[in-house]
Amino acid sequence: MVETHRPKPKVCVIQYNASRYLARVDRAARTLAEEGFEVVLIAIGDGIAPALEQRDGYVVKRVEITSRAWPRWTRPARWIEAVIKTYRAAYAEDADVYNPRDIYPMLVAQLVATRRRAAVVADSDELNLYRNWPWVGSWWWKLLAKPYEGYHLRRAAATITSDEGRADVLVAEYGIVRPAVVRNVPDVTKPPTPDPVWRQDALRGQERLLLYTGGLVANRGLLELVDAMRELPGYALAFVGHGHLAPSIVARIAEAGVADRVAVQEPVDFERLMSLTASADAAVIPIVGACLSYVYAAPNKLFESMAAGVPVVVSDLAEMARVVRGERVGTLIPDPTDPHSIAGAVRALFEGDEDPREIGLRAQRAALARHVWAVERPKLLAAWADVPLRDGRRAGEAFSR
Repeated sequence: MVETHRPKPKVCVIQYNASRYLARVDRAARTLAEEGFEVVLIAIGDGIAPALEQRDGYVVKRVEITSRAWPRWTRPARWIEAVIKTYRAAYAEDADVYNPRDIYPMLVAQLVATRRRAAVVADSDELNLYRNWPWVGSWWWKLLAKPYEGYHLRRAAATITSDEGRADVLVAEYGIVRPAVVRNVPDVTKPPTPDPVWRQDALRGQERLLLYTGGLVANRGLLELVDAMRELPGYALAFVGHGHLAPSIVARIAEAGVADRVAVQEPVDFERLMSLTASADAAVIPIVGACLSYVYAAPNKLFESMAAGVPVVVSDLAEMARVVRGERVGTLIPDPTDPHSIAGAVRALFEGDEDPREIGLRAQRAALARHVWAVERPKLLAAWADVPLRDGRRAGEAFSR
């Protein structure tokens, strides 16, 4: 009997940013492409990234939002333009499954999926009712966001989130079937190679190098981290990332009198990031538990640091603390809003009974065994397995064997 050829099932991911440095989205898209799916990611242009980008196994198509240049008070118009343009782009893809990443593209994904008779897989990367946005505390946010997000999550063929605590909150808020948990861990199989030249430059004549990577935004304890450096003579600090807080960080560095040993650097691609991380003596992650989304966060940077063989100094928040205590890979910051508390946790790591290098090696062994994408990949595929395709199959039946 001759087997009938079937075209590749198609997945359209929709993301309301430029999708330049979000490793979790890239990992999921690559994984689906490796399993035989055609994957297209619709994103928002930022004036820097190209309109069309070919990545490892999938394509990114960016729509330009002309209202981005308008005054800040016109933000609603920007969202309307984004909805119209991403809708057109997503509809043109004629996909079997639409995959909104975050709360904003849920509307577009559901509208297009309904017209195309396709399925929706919702990735709730954050707790949108309780995340680090200035307007979340406003009276109108939960009034509008809860019915909006709840409606779309209940209609999704599958829902995925990144941490157990976040899954608990989503179930409590919306009464949905418990989302699949697929953690934000790096796709590495071996230790990265340090860059001794970069390390020497970043050290600036000091003895030890601290590193923060990721978004330079509020409630990450970053200004407090700069202030803590005044209590840490002999230490240098490198920030690698971007965000709206960057100018304030640069100004605080000057005010604190630590410009000779603290610097802010632009973000880099994943391979380079892992090399820089491996070049540090410790990674500092002083996230403030200002919202539930942060309380239950276990970010990429935690597991990337571990995989790089670097001990960590992190806030004593639920998910991060569970990993750090369980794997014995660093120290905890009791109060990341207090520079003295941050400095104390750094000193506790380097002045403790155990050599920090041994802690780093233990972290690396733990990461490569339990906290890498090879462990989480099957969970992603399991979450997608029962999603219906338009040819009558389930997604799991279409996965490459």
